Amino acid sequence: MNEMNDLKSGMFVQHASLGLGKVVAVEPGAVHVFFDASESRFATKLRLPMAAPLLRPTNAKNAWLAATSPFARDARSGRFALAQSWVPEREAIARFDEAFPDGFADPQAAPKGKRERARAEKWWAANAAYSELFGAGEGERLLADGKLAELVRRALRVERHLSALYPAPDKVALTQALEDPSGCGDYFAALFALLAAPAAEKRARFEDLARAVGALPRATPGVGWVVATVLPAIAQPDRHVLLRPKAICDAAHRLGFDVKYDAEPNWRTYDAVLGVAKVLLERLRSARARDFVDVESFVHEIVSRRPKAAAPAEALA
Repeated sequence: MNEMNDLKSGMFVQHASLGLGKVVAVEPGAVHVFFDASESRFATKLRLPMAAPLLRPTNAKNAWLAATSPFARDARSGRFALAQSWVPEREAIARFDEAFPDGFADPQAAPKGKRERARAEKWWAANAAYSELFGAGEGERLLADGKLAELVRRALRVERHLSALYPAPDKVALTQALEDPSGCGDYFAALFALLAAPAAEKRARFEDLARAVGALPRATPGVGWVVATVLPAIAQPDRHVLLRPKAICDAAHRLGFDVKYDAEPNWRTYDAVLGVAKVLLERLRSARARDFVDVESFVHEIVSRRPKAAAPAEALA
């Protein structure tokens, strides 16, 4: 690579000694690259044209780098950087390992008193309740019979297993949204259709659910994401994630991910969050993570702990 024009923001490059990275900005005389092995929130500034022979474009895939949020110029250093609260991947996983040395152990085998056991048990209790109350077509049968009040009663019974884990307004979001059962038919129809949908139809079915949530007569502004995602996440924790806006935005900020957040439920944001959850799940396999329930536990641990003080910008490479 000899021409500065060959370098474009967003491009993946391989550096001869620094490894795989993503170009985050190109300036006259310099290129800023964030490397996969970086332990700093600052992109590495490489001077041109000296650095050009050490860089080459690559088609290598790296989901972690691909999901990285946009970089902003740091006013103090003039460098391009992630948020000051950013936590390097390895540090984030190390923090979790410190809190939970057994990793994502089987809840049946985990020592009593472990926090991850308590959270996991509540999730799996909710999952079992969903299967009992809605599984084998029972939810669709109740809907076809017009028994909306019974659907609401069962949904709140399922969700109640998790309500103690979350602060207001998240813990009361579903209760408030389904307060008037007569207006909940479209919501349950869209919910069951999403859960039955193959991967190719997931987007369309989620968009139907988002519209149904927006039309709920008792929906409270700001809680739509919880209403749209809590039951899918409980029913199918290997396919769906619970999106609690503050938690996911805080986690994205800490980990440097772009979740394309919008306050109203929409596929673009949900797809981005699913993508991040999949990246985290793969990175946590070594800790025996199994599904998005374990990812949720990891996110909770990351956002509930105070970040370490940010390190100063490193010298130019």
